[in-house]
Amino acid sequence: MNVLEHMSDSILKPKNTTSHLKIPDRSLSSRASCTGALISAVRSIRQNGLRSLLTVSGITIGVLTITCLVAILQGVKAQISQQVDGLGANLILVVPSRLDDNGQPNFAAMAGISTLTTTDVKALKQVPGVAKISPVYIISGNVGLTASNTTSAFVVACNRAGVEMNPTRLAAGSYYNDNQTHVCILGYQPAHDLFGSADPINKTVTIQGLKWKVVGVLAKPSQSSSLAGQLMALDTLVYLPDSAAKLIPGCQVNRIVIQTDYKHPADKVIANLNAVLMKTHHGVDDFGVITQKKGLELVDKLLNMAQDLLVLISTISLLVAGIGIMNIMLVTITERTREIGIRKTVGAKQRDIFLQFIMEALLLSFIGGIAGLILSWVVCEAIAHFSVLQPEITLFIAAMALAVCGIVGVLFGTLPAVRASRLDPINALRYE
Repeated sequence: MNVLEHMSDSILKPKNTTSHLKIPDRSLSSRASCTGALISAVRSIRQNGLRSLLTVSGITIGVLTITCLVAILQGVKAQISQQVDGLGANLILVVPSRLDDNGQPNFAAMAGISTLTTTDVKALKQVPGVAKISPVYIISGNVGLTASNTTSAFVVACNRAGVEMNPTRLAAGSYYNDNQTHVCILGYQPAHDLFGSADPINKTVTIQGLKWKVVGVLAKPSQSSSLAGQLMALDTLVYLPDSAAKLIPGCQVNRIVIQTDYKHPADKVIANLNAVLMKTHHGVDDFGVITQKKGLELVDKLLNMAQDLLVLISTISLLVAGIGIMNIMLVTITERTREIGIRKTVGAKQRDIFLQFIMEALLLSFIGGIAGLILSWVVCEAIAHFSVLQPEITLFIAAMALAVCGIVGVLFGTLPAVRASRLDPINALRYE
């Protein structure tokens, strides 16, 4: 009886086997599925070399098109910016006078005590869209080598950025640094009047009774239609470092010159500049902001058109490349229907089939993308060598191209992958 009871208890009472069971790690299972899908995708690509080559060529052409055209447009935008910089269309001038209805300052008011200060310069420097800024101190007096050898000039003191904003480039020498003192840059006319055909670099001139070493000479201005040209005699300019304001008595901030970076709308930048100045001047409207509004609007329009064209090109190339992948993958399903049926029969799940096909689409996309980037670099180098265009392939463009490949692989590989994963194994095995 005791034996029977013991046997019944051992049969009826479940044993505690929890400590002996091993719960599978789902993360390990997922990683194994992804690895298996990747291996299967690589094997399928290698086994169907011609079909894979055709698919990759479609992606390669798409990426080549996107990258080359974007690089060319980036180069064109850079050239447009350089040309506009030369015309001074992106220069803004702040003056110590209200503007009249025609946008012109009161020159009589500008000749008196200036309402502009270095506090304004520091505040305006923080405005989004301001690329360069400099105070301008107007200094009276002639420039001379000796008491008898002098010439009239428009002498100003500003930082290095102020000199660089002049659309006229250097003909000789170099720009001064902001920490230098007792140096100067001569305009074309003063250099010609004082030195003739001799080299003025490292020579000394006298301004306001002080000695200044010549470190640079400006070229002869090719045009004077810019904002700077209208308000300053570019060919008679002489630049001193803004530290000269501390050396010469009576100096004050007579102008503030600003260069914008085109990345912000011109109207917004101008509105922000006015708002900051109203704040630093405690609500008193005793200043004026002079711009070449038409020039700024033209630049904004050109760059926006170029940007819209980039979006259109990218969208068309994306659709063409994506449709090509989807068509090839759908044909692949038809060719491999029996294979899918066999895999499902031996235990493959829908997820496994889906991962295999989506991984295959992604691999094809990225292989084509890398090949397209390499070819686009070769094409852009050839364009730069044999034409006036200067394409610019940046890391951003390369990353964008690879991102497009990933999007194409996922979006246009999903439908074929879902269709393959949902095939009935019995019907798939019967497929001939």
